[in-house]
Amino acid sequence: MTKPEARSILKPDPIAESLRPDSGLTPMARRVAQFIHANRPLALASSAAELAERIGTSDATVIRSVQAIGFDSLAALRAALVASLTHARDPASALSRTIEDIGSDLDDAIGSILQTHADMAAALQHPATRQRIAEGVRALHPCPRIVVFGIGPSYGLADYICRVLNRNGLASLPIGTTGRAFADDLVVLRPDDGIIIMAYDSLYREIALLFRETRRLGLPTVLVTDRIAAADVPPGTVIVSAMRGKEEHIALHAATVAILEAIAFGLSVARRDHTMATLDRLNDFRSQIERY
Repeated sequence: MTKPEARSILKPDPIAESLRPDSGLTPMARRVAQFIHANRPLALASSAAELAERIGTSDATVIRSVQAIGFDSLAALRAALVASLTHARDPASALSRTIEDIGSDLDDAIGSILQTHADMAAALQHPATRQRIAEGVRALHPCPRIVVFGIGPSYGLADYICRVLNRNGLASLPIGTTGRAFADDLVVLRPDDGIIIMAYDSLYREIALLFRETRRLGLPTVLVTDRIAAADVPPGTVIVSAMRGKEEHIALHAATVAILEAIAFGLSVARRDHTMATLDRLNDFRSQIERY
């Protein structure tokens, strides 16, 4: 007796469904629904008043439109947005596609990856990228503490660059848990923090909620990404483009590391005296440890 095949049940998207011609929405409610549908990460990170300002209406109209779409409240809409922004990653498929394109020859594989790294390094030399890194340094320079966000392998990069910043005398903290535990990361944010966010492909729920909180607190924010657009993040976010390799291939992180180290070095130059004093203390502690 064969087991029945598991079938995934796809729930209809109420926001997309509300845009059907027969949905019965008023022209203004349809306009609100279209904006939310096209700008989901931004809508998640915005209040009713902020949405109203972007759409060109009142916050009361936004709330009525959200109810017309089928949600009891803005909170219910946000829950649906969080669900729609959460997606699974498939590193196995990415590796498989990479191997298919490169082949199984070891020398060819190594050469291809090294060439991709060389292409990424060349892209970092573009004047626009260098200008964005400098803008990021200037935005973060006044902040007494830097919080660096990354999930998965990017959390390791966040931890590494925080160690560099701390060694150079700038207090820093890596964050990057997921699910309900991410609330513990959000609650530690302070009004005078600066934020570096590593995010790729799209704004899944943790990043969207992080942007919402950074906007509420008014925190200077630098986004290191390969494809997230300015329209999807709060105004004023400094976006630095970081290639991660070829489309649908394995993700490579050399460009991200280079950007993070450039920002860290720029902050050290901007705080030269403090950095040098901290490194002198570091050397003194090392000498004490050796003599102990």
